[in-house]
Amino acid sequence: MKRQGRLILLLWLAWLAPSLCAQTPLPVHVFAEDGPFRDSFMQALDVAAIPPITQVADPKQAELLIAIGDQAFRRAQKLHKPLLGVYVSRSEVTLAQRKRCQCEGIWAGVALHDQLAMLEIMMPLARRVGVIVGPQSAWTPGMVQDYQGRLGLTALPVSSVDELGDRLRESLARFDALLLPVDGQLFGPGTAKLVLLTSYRLRRPVFGPDRAYVQAGSAASLYASGSDLVAETMVHLQFFHSSKRLRRSGFVHTPTVAVNEHVASSFDMVFHDIDSLREALEVTP
Repeated sequence: MKRQGRLILLLWLAWLAPSLCAQTPLPVHVFAEDGPFRDSFMQALDVAAIPPITQVADPKQAELLIAIGDQAFRRAQKLHKPLLGVYVSRSEVTLAQRKRCQCEGIWAGVALHDQLAMLEIMMPLARRVGVIVGPQSAWTPGMVQDYQGRLGLTALPVSSVDELGDRLRESLARFDALLLPVDGQLFGPGTAKLVLLTSYRLRRPVFGPDRAYVQAGSAASLYASGSDLVAETMVHLQFFHSSKRLRRSGFVHTPTVAVNEHVASSFDMVFHDIDSLREALEVTP
């Protein structure tokens, strides 16, 4: 009986072991530039319940490194530990993986099909859409070519800011709208005026790439907000905690919507306000 009891106990402990392990906090270290988002992000990790996390001051003691932004991502690679980049350029992650880095990333920006879904809702009569892509863009020409929806997409490759103005003036009149990816090189504050004024003169609306562009005069955009990035990070951490391997790189799955109501109204778009557009996006298949 005692032997049978010990066997039952061993079987019970074996069954319980995964649950016990699941409660073990995951030691992580965060690389990030000082700022409000870093503070909010680290605070969110402190209160996380699933998975339980403990932040360690010494990155060498961490089981997983988290890096926010491209600069921090490059810096963290030197430790040769499993690394999750948050809001990092897709090209940076690809380059790191080619160098045998054990890393994945939550890419800066949103998926092409998400931005297109928003454009189709706001401009149901649109047929021809130009998509500017550069070496550092969140989307590649291949992503544009692989699109199989009803819209006619044309990739407009631009290698540098110097080419941007000429490409817009040459091409924009052929399209019903222009779609921009997140790209720190091409679409910073310095080029917003050039892009948006050109679009206004030719009466072609711009969609994307982020909230700042919408505030400057883009019609609308889906973007990765701070809370979106935190939520997506938790999904990656839960996956790593349970499987001890990194989840595949990608964009956030639930981006936030921004609308410039004045611009949307001036182009007679179907949805002029953020609440109605958000509701329409939620019911989109």
